[in-house]
Amino acid sequence: MSGVSRPPRRLLVLRRDLLIATLVLVVGACEEPVGVAGPPEVQTLIIDTTSSPLVRRVTVVMRRLARASVTWGAAGTPVLTLTTDSSALVHQFLLPRLRQARDYTLEATSPGSTRPPLRATFMTESLPPVLRAIQINETGEPSLPVALIEVVGATQFGGLLMVEDGEIVGWMSLVGSLFGATRRANGDITMLDGALGLTSYRLDGTLAHRLPHPSLAAPTMYGRMHHDVVATSQNTLLFIANDTRVLGAETVVGEALWEWSPETGTVQKRWSAFDFLNWSVLRGSRTVVGNWLHGNGLSYGPRGNVLMSLRNVDQVISIAPDFATVEWTLGGTNGTLALADTNRFWGQHYVSEPAPGRVLVFDNGFERPGGEFSRAIEYQINTTARTAVKVWEYRGAPDIFAALVGSARRLPNGNTAIMFGMLAGQNASTGPVTAVEVTPASTPIWRLTFGPQLTRLYRITPVASLLGEVPGAFYSR
Repeated sequence: MSGVSRPPRRLLVLRRDLLIATLVLVVGACEEPVGVAGPPEVQTLIIDTTSSPLVRRVTVVMRRLARASVTWGAAGTPVLTLTTDSSALVHQFLLPRLRQARDYTLEATSPGSTRPPLRATFMTESLPPVLRAIQINETGEPSLPVALIEVVGATQFGGLLMVEDGEIVGWMSLVGSLFGATRRANGDITMLDGALGLTSYRLDGTLAHRLPHPSLAAPTMYGRMHHDVVATSQNTLLFIANDTRVLGAETVVGEALWEWSPETGTVQKRWSAFDFLNWSVLRGSRTVVGNWLHGNGLSYGPRGNVLMSLRNVDQVISIAPDFATVEWTLGGTNGTLALADTNRFWGQHYVSEPAPGRVLVFDNGFERPGGEFSRAIEYQINTTARTAVKVWEYRGAPDIFAALVGSARRLPNGNTAIMFGMLAGQNASTGPVTAVEVTPASTPIWRLTFGPQLTRLYRITPVASLLGEVPGAFYSR
């Protein structure tokens, strides 16, 4: 990384085989042996400088069994804290949400201790040139501090960006295009890589698990994966894959849902469109035998039901928690819920059920009769009366048309984060590539606008933290 001096590094192997040899910056509190009786003070603080420029792995060695807490921050950044749940002699932390080329202060202590913490400093490096070149303009204040940005297309970068205060605070690069990302309970991020398959990474960029695409040399029980993956309440992963069947004289490529358990390596088929939807009836203007439905979005509803977006037929569906039935279908040629023509969606890219009976869709408006524009739209559904009524929407002012990609996510405070992800000129899109948070009254309170380096952004996911970190404060006497 040019233009930034690096902190000193040295090789250390801690006694008791606490760590393997690694490049570290070490600060020692005292010379008393680890494990002796006494207050729960920090014996040694080790900062590993070999992770990515915006992540640090920190090891805290205690004088006796105790919990540990680390606090870090730099000028112009929030001060953050992580605390362990259990007592141990050695604790390891990953410090997320670092920013490039900053001098950070780090404090380590035991929760409840009245002793001064052990303090150290470190400097972060500059971002790679391709990331430094990305232009991000922020206005307003978001409800949640960190935005996960799924990048499908860019001039040189593909993968996941983590953005805070208009700055990149983390990233994960992919070999192919990104077609969905989700966070697991342990903070690992699983992404659907168009080249590698499902890849689950730790926040320091190390690969935890991978499920490859099928190939002629290595066929799999599942078809080629595409367009989305979502973490389940059991910490497994549900994904969409192609499902092919011969129907009469035609070989039709539809969709199936599979569940992957990374820890055990098991993969199980949960649902197939051929068992519940009718190829002869459910068609759209973009339907072809090689791409019947084009599933492009998955989410879990409040009852454990699975919502799925089917772009090629302008329809979203709800699958029962046991995958045994399709509860309802909305939109398309044969939706089971009555919907006024003016409230239909076209070429949508995301669906969720933020509250029971409320369905939120990002409506791209692709091929919309009477004019193309994109919006977030929410329906109240009544499965007894078989109706869907529009109760809310947000459109840009002026209108924005994003022919592809995009998302609308409901936040815990009732606001909605919306991504219009297409660069002007692509597939007749108007641009700009922008994300906006709006209130229930459709009032924008925050916006990110991206420069031309990012050409196609799939979705935005605002989060409160990456690894459970919370706002903190440095020790003061």
